Amino acid sequence: LELLKLQGTQEMELLQTQLSAIVAEANSADPWTSRARPSFLYVMYALILWSLPMGALSVLDPDAASAISLGMRAYLNALPEPLYVLFGTGYLGYTAARQWGKVSGSDM
Repeated sequence: LELLKLQGTQEMELLQTQLSAIVAEANSADPWTSRARPSFLYVMYALILWSLPMGALSVLDPDAASAISLGMRAYLNALPEPLYVLFGTGYLGYTAARQWGKVSGSDM
């Protein structure tokens, strides 16, 4: 019933534009385009799932779990801050450019 109300409105057109952009990205022949989003999600899933064996390890050997945690923290702290800034700027710039392209109609 809600979809019938949306039909013919700007909201329905916007929804169709968004869905067509998602489908176009998924069907892209460019491997970088079609794999970029899933690859980032896989990395995030791996980081989240890493907590399960770390939880088990902390029960079995708290010292080893603490050492691994300290090692990971030291590694992440060793990465230069400009690298984080570069990633954040690139990610935010990409999303802003995509949104601007969708609004202007040039990125469908």
